Amino acid sequence: MMNLNDINLEINGETIISIDNITVQDQKTIGLIGRNGSGKTTLMEHMVNSGTLHTDQRITYIPQLKNSDFHKSGGETTKVYLQEGLKNSAGIILLDEPTTHLDDTNATWLRDELNQKKALKIIASHDRDFLDKIADEIWAIEDTKVVIYPGNYSHYKEIDEHNRQRAKLEYDKYVREKQHLEKAVESKSRQAALANRVYDKETKKYVTKETPYFNKMQKKLDKVRTGMETRLNQLEEKEKPEEEKEVIFYTQDIEKLGGKTIIRLERENIARENRVLLKDVSLYLKATDKVSITGKNGSGKTTLLNYIYDKYQDSNLAIGYFYQQLESLNLNSSILENIQSSSNYNETTVRTALARLNIKADEVHKKVSVISGGERVKVQLVKLLMSDSQVLILDEPTNFLDVHSIEALEEMLKSYPGLIILVSHDKRFRESISETSYNIENQQLINPDTPPPRNPSKDELLVLETQITRVLSDLSEGSTPELEDEFQRLIKQKNDINHR
Repeated sequence: MMNLNDINLEINGETIISIDNITVQDQKTIGLIGRNGSGKTTLMEHMVNSGTLHTDQRITYIPQLKNSDFHKSGGETTKVYLQEGLKNSAGIILLDEPTTHLDDTNATWLRDELNQKKALKIIASHDRDFLDKIADEIWAIEDTKVVIYPGNYSHYKEIDEHNRQRAKLEYDKYVREKQHLEKAVESKSRQAALANRVYDKETKKYVTKETPYFNKMQKKLDKVRTGMETRLNQLEEKEKPEEEKEVIFYTQDIEKLGGKTIIRLERENIARENRVLLKDVSLYLKATDKVSITGKNGSGKTTLLNYIYDKYQDSNLAIGYFYQQLESLNLNSSILENIQSSSNYNETTVRTALARLNIKADEVHKKVSVISGGERVKVQLVKLLMSDSQVLILDEPTNFLDVHSIEALEEMLKSYPGLIILVSHDKRFRESISETSYNIENQQLINPDTPPPRNPSKDELLVLETQITRVLSDLSEGSTPELEDEFQRLIKQKNDINHR
């Protein structure tokens, strides 16, 4: 059991997480989510450093892997790191982004390992598919509070979407009622002001008459107006829910390419450090295709992306390439300046794209040198999306993004008009974006959706079997020399094919 009581976590004097009281039972798996900078890692580190204040259980903490082995893929290094961290038994296990770089096979391995652990497990993760398969409960950090949602990530999204729709309906109702009361107050004020004004036929003008009747009418109207003003002032103000604006991309340059094949690999061998990783690769991609490359850790996915980029970077194609080691931002320039330096889009569109990734308002004027690594990834991605690229090559673009930013990036990429070649360990992300998937298996690039090539011999045999059946049917009604010769000829043809 763990009791989180009276916790107030600050960074630079600003509260990022405040918890009054949360009691957690043993042997539950909790998914911890929140935007970049919301305090997920800070909360986990507090649980470790102040563990004795909240529990008498032993805590194992596996932070996110920062360094990788140059001789192994990121996934292979991550698995070794996780194996080492999970060796010791503990009543509470904390994991920070454990699926980063893991392929589907190793993510399944990790899930099985954790399911076997009889412990309370809290997992900070942006991997929605992983959280769906393992989480009993979701903790979402929202406005410095930890909000608890029962069930897995998909159930959290259903509740969150319902809450958003309800907030919008309540706001719309508030706006309608406010407008109705404002108009009613204005109308009654106008009626009260004119209540003792009557038309004089002699002067043919409106004049004011002070009579008990008119004064009484005016007071009555004033009373009604005052009551409406009171209702208006007492009306509970509703904050307008934040709406995500759509990013509209230019399509002219892509439309010029039409349905042309713009990336073409024809039976090519692809090597890394003089070692062939892929053999006899053929790949034909059109200007509007969206494809993903999958394969086990170390199978050559990144090598294939590098090969395509190197082959076409000096061509007439405008190619944008994102990879984790990319450092193409000017540290001394602002976020906005970095993007606009290579963008054909106006400032409003650039700001809209940044806002979708939670970089808003005056934050766009921050120098890149002072923002976090996760924010730099976001800026680099927006810089590519806002460039004049016709092709986007994306190698693990989601590794350092929070789950909300991943979903926003997902929506933008789905509406991106050009060719996308994607490598991602995030199954839900790649399946949402890509229309076609290629898998690297046994040094071959395979499209699982493509049927195997037809076997001419099998086709011939099918035709012969049909003809033999027909001749046998005719022979059963009466034998003739012609039918016997036809039957023997067909049998000989069949034997010849079977012995090819």
